[in-house]
Amino acid sequence: MKPEHVAPKRREAAETESNGHAESAVSEGFITVADLPRGLYDHEGHVSVRDRGRRRYHPFAYDFDSTPMSLDDPSEHWEEKVKVLHIENRNNAIERLKAEYGERRHAQVIQDTKDLGAKAFSIVSYHNLMHEQARRAFVSGLYFPALVAACALGERILNHLILDLRDHYKASPYYRRVYRSESFDDWRFAVRVLEDWGVLLPDVGIAFMELATLRNRSVHFNPATYSTMREDALSALKTLGHIIQLQFGGFGRQPWFIENTPGAQFIKRTYEDVPFVKTYIVPLSGFVGVEYGMDLTERGWRHLDYHDYGPGDVDDSAYARLYRERDHSKVVTREMVERAARAQATAAAEEGAESARPEGVAPQA
Repeated sequence: MKPEHVAPKRREAAETESNGHAESAVSEGFITVADLPRGLYDHEGHVSVRDRGRRRYHPFAYDFDSTPMSLDDPSEHWEEKVKVLHIENRNNAIERLKAEYGERRHAQVIQDTKDLGAKAFSIVSYHNLMHEQARRAFVSGLYFPALVAACALGERILNHLILDLRDHYKASPYYRRVYRSESFDDWRFAVRVLEDWGVLLPDVGIAFMELATLRNRSVHFNPATYSTMREDALSALKTLGHIIQLQFGGFGRQPWFIENTPGAQFIKRTYEDVPFVKTYIVPLSGFVGVEYGMDLTERGWRHLDYHDYGPGDVDDSAYARLYRERDHSKVVTREMVERAARAQATAAAEEGAESARPEGVAPQA
C-alpha cells in the first residue's frame, strides 16, 4: 500500500494487504482515490472508490485569531515557567499591534483588542475577509464603520445562505418566494426561511435577530448612536462572531462532526449530503482514512494518505475509535510519500528495461 496524494494510473489487480488489514483478492479492477484527477479532493468522484466506507471528510481550512487571549496578565496560580512564556507571548503580541496600528493610541488599541476577544474559529468562507476588516476597523478606533460593517456582513451571510442553498429546497413552500430574488433585506423573513429549511443551528436565528436590532437602530437615523458607537460596535461584532462560531465553527458542537476525535474533526457519513455541509464544508475537506497525515506546503496544509484502505465499511463511532487508537508509526508523512514515489519510479524503469530486452536474452544478475 503506497502513501500518496497524487493520482497514478488505474490499478487493475487487488493488493493482498491494505493498511495492515488482510484482504481477499478480487479479480475485477477497482478505483482508489489515487485514480481520481484531484485525489483526496475529488469530491464528486469519491462515491466510486472501493474504500469509501473506511474514509471520512476532514476539513482543514480555518480562520481564527487568538491574539486577544495573549494580552491578559498571567494568573497568580500559574507555574513560573508558564508565566514567563505567557509574558513573552504577550510582549510579542504587543509589538505586532504597534507595528500594525502605530503607537499614537496604542493603549486604546490594546484595550479594544482585549475587549473584542478572540476571533471566532471558523471554516474559510466568504465572510472571513470582511469579518477581519470589521474587527480591524474597531481596533483602529473607527467604531461607526465597524458597527455598520458588522451589520452589513450579517445581512450578507443571510443572503448567501439562501442564494447558495435554495435549489436544494425546491419542495419547500418558501422556494417560490425566493427563487427569483437576488437579495433579501428582511432579516426576519430570511431567518424564517432558513429555519424552515433546517439550515440554521439552534440559537443562530436568535443571534441574527439581535444583530438586526442593532442594524435598524444604527443604520437608520438615531441621534443616540453618537454616544453609543463603541458600545454598539462591540456588541455587533461579538454577536456576529457568535453567529459565525455557531454556524461555521470548526471545533464546537456542530451536529455534522463525529464526536470523540481529539484534535481533528470529521464529517459524519449521514451529513455528507446535507446542503449546508455539502456546500460549505465538504469542499474544504480531504477524504481520508484514519492514518492520514498533514503536510505544510507553500500553498498551505495538504492531506497525505494511503491509496487504499480496502473494502468494507465502518460506522462513525468505529471510525472515531480507530482514529484514537491509530498506530502513529503508520501515519503518512512526506518522507513516506517520497519513498513510495522513488520505489514506483524504480519499478517502472525496471519494467521498461525488461520489455526492451531482445526475446530469449536472460536478464543480468
